[in-house]
Amino acid sequence: MITTQELAKLAGVSQSTVSRSLNNSPRISATTREKIQTLAKQHGYNNKKKMRFSAHPNNNNRNGGIAIVIGADHMRAPLELYLEYLTNEVIHQINHHQYYATILPFDASNESLQHIQATIDNGDIKGVVIIYHDYQTALEKYLTAIHIPHIYTQYFSRTMKKNLNIIDVDHFTGGALATNHLISLGHKRICTLTNSGSDFDERTDGYLSALKKHGLPIHPEWIIHTGNTYENGYNTITKHWDALQNCTAFFAQTDLVGIAVINFLKDQGFSVPAQYSVIGFDGISEGAYCRPELTTILQPTFAIAETSLKRLTYLIEHQDNGASHSFVPPQLFVRKSTAKAVE
Repeated sequence: MITTQELAKLAGVSQSTVSRSLNNSPRISATTREKIQTLAKQHGYNNKKKMRFSAHPNNNNRNGGIAIVIGADHMRAPLELYLEYLTNEVIHQINHHQYYATILPFDASNESLQHIQATIDNGDIKGVVIIYHDYQTALEKYLTAIHIPHIYTQYFSRTMKKNLNIIDVDHFTGGALATNHLISLGHKRICTLTNSGSDFDERTDGYLSALKKHGLPIHPEWIIHTGNTYENGYNTITKHWDALQNCTAFFAQTDLVGIAVINFLKDQGFSVPAQYSVIGFDGISEGAYCRPELTTILQPTFAIAETSLKRLTYLIEHQDNGASHSFVPPQLFVRKSTAKAVE
């Protein structure tokens, strides 16, 4: 039977777009949904895993609840798109394993920790998925003390304690993949737009490693720090353009910043990818809607969620206190925003 990954390649979209189309997500255009559903039918795809999120237990969620602890800053609109896609996939996997999902915002304050404690202590919560940008000692101590299985699916640091369960993308490899792709096209002057946080540090390290591997010089002034939003990306590239215009390629470490870079270049009258190449990072479906479509490094949210819930439900069912670190490999997803360098 054809897989969602194979459907994604046939349709020219990301795997998360296929998953949402098969589940009739309103975030995906009707045209795209119909195209993917038709391809799925033609190739015999059986969507047995299709389930809806249940906020409360019912007959289909007989195993109890699984809490999703997510940063309170990401709960505010607009939710960071990649984390929204990851959270949705986690919810689908929770339902697939016949649990119900409870979302708990967390901002590292005593009040939010007390809310989490009250929900878990007074409810039927069997396990916890943590999607949070920083390791919090107080939260970890509480979950460990009550012996509740928990999984981290948001990268915070590879140097953390070995007694944690972590499922995430290998960001170093992703940064190297993006840079190696641009170098393979003949680009030697490559700027990267990054952000704060260990996941971005790893992506930048991958970028630097690829440059060193190919004997290319490192220019600190071509490592530009920005935010995660489209506005951040556009304003940053505008501010630094005089120092960057001799670059021939841009590695944006989020897709929204990549889209912003493409639009800035087009607003300045440049052609992408004929004059400048741009690659992003995340694999959100919005990358297919800009022109040209954004080449990106795909974070496979389906695989992260699926692996996380397989591990978590194993811990729950076997009352296992063991720990493991699993890093899902990112994937290069070539669209139309990268091409051979023209010197």
